Amino acid sequence: MQNTDVLIFAEDPGAANYLAQLPAALAGRGRLVKALADGHARQHLLQLGVYFEVVQHPAAADQILASVRPRVLIVGTGENPNTLGLALVAEARSVKIGSIGVVDALANPDHRFRGQNAEPLAYAPDWLLVADETTKAAYVALGYPAKQAVVCGHPHYDYMRTVRMKLENEGQNALRQRVLPGVPKSRKVVVFATEGSEKLPQPQSGGLAEYTLTGRGTSNGRTEIVLEEFLDAVQLVRPRPYLVLRLHPKDTSEYYTKYLDEFDLVSSGGSPFELIYAADLIVGLTTMLVLEAALLGKLTLSVVPRAVEMDWLPSVRAGITPCAATRKQLRAALVDLLCDSSHMQCANVDDVIPFGSLQKIVDFIERFLE
Repeated sequence: MQNTDVLIFAEDPGAANYLAQLPAALAGRGRLVKALADGHARQHLLQLGVYFEVVQHPAAADQILASVRPRVLIVGTGENPNTLGLALVAEARSVKIGSIGVVDALANPDHRFRGQNAEPLAYAPDWLLVADETTKAAYVALGYPAKQAVVCGHPHYDYMRTVRMKLENEGQNALRQRVLPGVPKSRKVVVFATEGSEKLPQPQSGGLAEYTLTGRGTSNGRTEIVLEEFLDAVQLVRPRPYLVLRLHPKDTSEYYTKYLDEFDLVSSGGSPFELIYAADLIVGLTTMLVLEAALLGKLTLSVVPRAVEMDWLPSVRAGITPCAATRKQLRAALVDLLCDSSHMQCANVDDVIPFGSLQKIVDFIERFLE
């Protein structure tokens, strides 16, 4: 039996974005690739039109590695401390198989490779491929070797650029008539993107004492608090915008039952990009959808409940997504973005976001294998 060159594993939708194009790119170099998906990544990859084999449970890391016999293991990160990805890294270490972790976002670096261990790098792989220098610095600060953390950009940025060009061909007005029929052209459309309800595990440390937003005092979930602040702040905008709640792949509408009457539309499942391109403003916390909207050339606003989170989103760090961490900042930003016509054109993302990362990643893996 011939050994597999590369075993790829994804569980989280963010990791799936980073890894989606990698199997085909490596296969194009003549490499034998096995791509596995678990958790929310399974459906997300299907929405992207990418095939990963679904992990069959119960799944044991040692049995998978013994069966696949990869020369290198590549895993995405996520928030699940019991993910199969960390077990695969630990098993790869014990049987002397090289491992590479891809980090799609800056958020919660001390939780990505912790598992149930107190040590934040307990399950860290041999190498890290990260999206930017800020993310690299966060892992180096935790004690990860700087020479083994490689800045490669993010392949999903390149994918979003191709999506943007397709949507531009149809145009926002035509797309809006098709996606949001009946909404007057003169009425602004605002999408709020959720990021995991309080009913899901919250990896952030420090608790509510660190929060600079309080919401309506009825919830202690990170997303719910920001959502409540948004719903109150948007009441200051006249005329009232058409409000869309876009659910994160990890969320269901039942999580937000008490807020649904305050929205005109709830969107879930399938690709969100046509809806995003048809809208006038996309608001969220630090979800990938806010960055994706910025990559589509849309106006965006990040709202975070703690000041420490203000640099988590790459488009905020690049200066193309404003960020609010207080009620005053949020209310001023919403009025400014929706009522000031000078904001109708977003900054040119091609000037500030690096592209071409997939080639860098494939070249790195090729060198690793050789």
